[in-house]
Amino acid sequence: TVERINQLPGDVAGFEMDVYFDTVKNSLLLYHDSTNYSSTKIDAVLDQYRERNMAASIWLDFKNLSAANEKQSLDFISSLKDKYQLNEKLIIESSHPELLQSFCKAGFFTSYYVPFSNPYQQSETEIIHDIDSIATNLERYPVNALSGYYFQYPLLKKYFPSFPLLTWIDNSELSLVGFLFKRTLKHDPHLKVILHP
Repeated sequence: TVERINQLPGDVAGFEMDVYFDTVKNSLLLYHDSTNYSSTKIDAVLDQYRERNMAASIWLDFKNLSAANEKQSLDFISSLKDKYQLNEKLIIESSHPELLQSFCKAGFFTSYYVPFSNPYQQSETEIIHDIDSIATNLERYPVNALSGYYFQYPLLKKYFPSFPLLTWIDNSELSLVGFLFKRTLKHDPHLKVILHP
């Protein structure tokens, strides 16, 4: 929201926005899921970004990228990049690596949001299946990075060491294990981005 970007420090390294492309409005709308619909367009936030002379990188978590809106959304995001001088400042993330290919070709930094899984609650067979599925997608649809929950990070790092990782963590400081794991994350050069709530 406009209010939230104005609460960020001016020198923040980056921030994330959940975006939905509306083909009728030819715009990205900002909201997390269908239960929290908002008509706020991305331009409202980027106007504040520009007014505050921010240089932060922006992670766009693309919630509804589809074959039907891929070209139109690519054109729109390309125009945003030019309008707000966001060259090399955008990360385009989707759970559909096949749809990120046009963004890759246009020079955007892309991240494949891997399917949700919790390796601490899965069998070895399930883990192998997940890793094989991700590997197959990456072979067919190359991207720049992988993104997933912090508890997926050890497996992603182990099996896909050539890919930078983007992850997010919660604010829970209730356990020593959680505290130590977060400290490990902060000191790992393999991680490109750690997103905090």
